[in-house]
Amino acid sequence: MKRIFLLLACLVSSLFGKNTFTPITDPAKLPKNAIALWEDYDARTEDLEVEFIEEWKTEEVTTRYLTYKVGRFKGTDSRVAAYYSFPNKPSKHPAFVWSHGGGQRAERTRSVYFAKQGFANIDINWLGRPVKEEIEANTDWGKVDPTQGPRFYSKALRKGWKVNLQPDEFSIDPIPSPRNSNWILLSMAGRRAITFLEKQPEVNPDRIGFTGFSMGGMITALTATDPRLKAVAPFVGGTGFKYVDFPGGIVGSSKRSQFQNLEMYKDAIDPEAYWPRVKCPVAFITSSNDFHSTFERIYRSMDLLPHDKWRVSSNVHYNHGVGPEEWALLNLWFKKYLGDEKIVIPETPPSKFSIDKGMATFSVSPKAIDRLAGVKIYYSYDPNSRTRFWHLAKAKKANRTWTTNIPVYPQLPLYVFGHCRYKLSQEMTLQVGNSKTFSINSKEAIHEPNNLDLKELSKLAKSGLIEDFSNGTADWSSRNGDSITTYKFQSPMIHRSNDQVLAFTIDPKGRDHILRLRLGSSFLSRENNIGTFTYQTKVNGKGPQQVLINRKDFKSEKNLELEWAKISTFNVTLVDLKQNKAVSLTDPKSHSILTRIELMDPHSSQNH
Repeated sequence: MKRIFLLLACLVSSLFGKNTFTPITDPAKLPKNAIALWEDYDARTEDLEVEFIEEWKTEEVTTRYLTYKVGRFKGTDSRVAAYYSFPNKPSKHPAFVWSHGGGQRAERTRSVYFAKQGFANIDINWLGRPVKEEIEANTDWGKVDPTQGPRFYSKALRKGWKVNLQPDEFSIDPIPSPRNSNWILLSMAGRRAITFLEKQPEVNPDRIGFTGFSMGGMITALTATDPRLKAVAPFVGGTGFKYVDFPGGIVGSSKRSQFQNLEMYKDAIDPEAYWPRVKCPVAFITSSNDFHSTFERIYRSMDLLPHDKWRVSSNVHYNHGVGPEEWALLNLWFKKYLGDEKIVIPETPPSKFSIDKGMATFSVSPKAIDRLAGVKIYYSYDPNSRTRFWHLAKAKKANRTWTTNIPVYPQLPLYVFGHCRYKLSQEMTLQVGNSKTFSINSKEAIHEPNNLDLKELSKLAKSGLIEDFSNGTADWSSRNGDSITTYKFQSPMIHRSNDQVLAFTIDPKGRDHILRLRLGSSFLSRENNIGTFTYQTKVNGKGPQQVLINRKDFKSEKNLELEWAKISTFNVTLVDLKQNKAVSLTDPKSHSILTRIELMDPHSSQNH
């Protein structure tokens, strides 16, 4: 009966209700900045008209699948689906909103996991992709469209993602306007999810946070000014300054060309306009080579905050993904700032940076030294933060301070940061796996000379060695432990002449193997992005050997010839044919099988 009344109410509302926004036709009346954009919007005003679709209940957690009203646009309601989970233990629980990334969906398992950690949470399905439970009821944006197009959303009205503020038949205003940005509708969905949480009897309305991955990180940034939030944690997304080119004239390093109304975008949409107004604590959780939240833009964004309650935690040598240590920080962050637990999270490790007579000195002095699990200092001369290889510096410890000296070159930039790992009081169960530690970065030190000339990179000392595994896989990343990926080909310290061959030294231990390589040039400048290249060969099990691979042996997705200097990501997989299983290349035992990778003169090889 209740559902019938709700449906009737929704019908009446759709027939006679007012639009959430009145379209603006006069440019003089447009909101001029982020404050003006949101000052007349109250996410509590309209009834949510919540419809509960499905419920799952265990001994620990209750989960409900529901839809709620975002607003009414062009005479039609927009509704978003979500999973809402909460612990069954009677209490007023801390709570937060989770916003998924582009191409993704809300996940019941994720919502349940966080409920088991003591949080009520709503995981919003803003994109409208079908949920895994195959429930028909889902997100319906009506006559507006903030989605990524029909590839992801069956009800998409636009062919793709709208990246400018120009009007079309699916936008709010009929003239160029900040309200025509997709991000405004998505932030509204997030703000309405906050309203949903504060109305639930299981939720402490004074303890609400917000987090999200990738595009969800951007939504987090644009929603973080909501005064009801007590903590936020954007994941791999949410930086400002997306219109700023990387130093050195790297073509394609910004999205400036997409913004037909750049000043309007900067003043009202870019997170640059929001972070100065965010009053709650911020944990920016990211990866060191993230394409969406590029490294320097993170720190530039955090510098805008009006307080010092922020941390940056990065998964080193990774693009657009975080590891167990970074996930652990999210739990700690919300337990501290949303819960009642007296958790101490070490401050951003203090650091110092100076340059004298062609030498930079960087030091980091982490606090909570008794909890410290490790300190590493990384540096690079490459201004392309998406593809740069982070070199591990040799640091000396004295009086609880780690210090390194790095050569400085007159026309080259220098980027340095400390990466500190801390022990948890007890091992933390994550949604996938466990962690005994969490990580916090120091501030990044930056030196960018006015006369920067990237051609000077070619003059740095060179070696053909890619890897001898003397430091294990410290310079590599891995999603599953099997294949490993590195940005080492972008190191200016590696000699990358095209007359060289790629050499693998392998001891197959009497077993046949398959060696698979995948090389890519994504996120380099447009002229250097030559696509993806693949190679596969059988390695005979008879004794140690050197496998030599010529550039022309690789298959190209664009039918182009491989150039060593134009490789950003280098991925290696080794399959044991007898076991029909990939060798775990992150396991130190595997380094007796794959012992060396290098670029070398073809005439200097041991054998082929």
